[in-house]
Amino acid sequence: MQGPQTEITRRINALRGGLNPTLRRIADFVLDRTADAKAMSIKELAEEAGVSQSSVSRFVRLVGADSYQEFRIMLAEGLTRKAARGRAAEHEVYEGIAPGDDAAAIIAKVSRRQAEIITGATMTLDPVELRKAALLVSEHHTIVFFAVGSSLLAAENGVMRFLRIGKACIFNRDANIQMFSVAGLAGRAVAIGISDSGRTKSTVEALREAKALGMPTIAITSAGGSPLAKQADAVLTLPGAAPEPTGGEGMYESMVSKMAQLTAMDALYALVALQDHDKALERLDYTDGVIARSRLK
Repeated sequence: MQGPQTEITRRINALRGGLNPTLRRIADFVLDRTADAKAMSIKELAEEAGVSQSSVSRFVRLVGADSYQEFRIMLAEGLTRKAARGRAAEHEVYEGIAPGDDAAAIIAKVSRRQAEIITGATMTLDPVELRKAALLVSEHHTIVFFAVGSSLLAAENGVMRFLRIGKACIFNRDANIQMFSVAGLAGRAVAIGISDSGRTKSTVEALREAKALGMPTIAITSAGGSPLAKQADAVLTLPGAAPEPTGGEGMYESMVSKMAQLTAMDALYALVALQDHDKALERLDYTDGVIARSRLK
């Protein structure tokens, strides 16, 4: 099981879901054996991971290193910083924030981490899956959302976005109500489940119920092989800090996953709106007027 993450391993995890099988093998090897990887030559790492040296070179550039030597240094420095932080590394108040960081450092780290996760979304979001999801939404008048915890933000953002272009949206923060909100909607609605880990029980069960009723389903998650993804007709895979575990131990929800989820929801909304551009603009003009009238002079 992977231990607490360093900046470089966090970045690798963020990209992992969108990597091809060859690059994912390298990612998994580095994540599982970080201490060993930092001491290996490029030839040794390629042999251990069962890939070519050119694939390793491509991988290190993808994670932000200019060379394999720089990649090894990044691994070593990350392990050194983690050891220096000691027990504080086991639980973080926010990803990458350490005791002793002042206000300026916190602003810089939080901003950098959020920018990193949004940039990562451009690498992990599959345009084919996004188009598939947009088509499913375009074909149905009603959208049902399932989410809990920090994923609520993406669901509520989706409700706001799609209501403005004329879609009927159903969402309730109560997980039990989410479960039975699909009743009677078969053939008339599309369901969207949102979970960073892809293992949130209530969200997985709600999407499974929707699928069982014959509704088309969409998953927004950082875990492409997760139970949630397996219930979906289209999967929007996102970067995330939490690895995909074989069991439930060691899991934590990324504190910045919501940024990637919001990015995915906005991308889905924009593509759906473009399917009927004139109608979307007409609806937006109307809702702009409603919003304007709601403000005090």
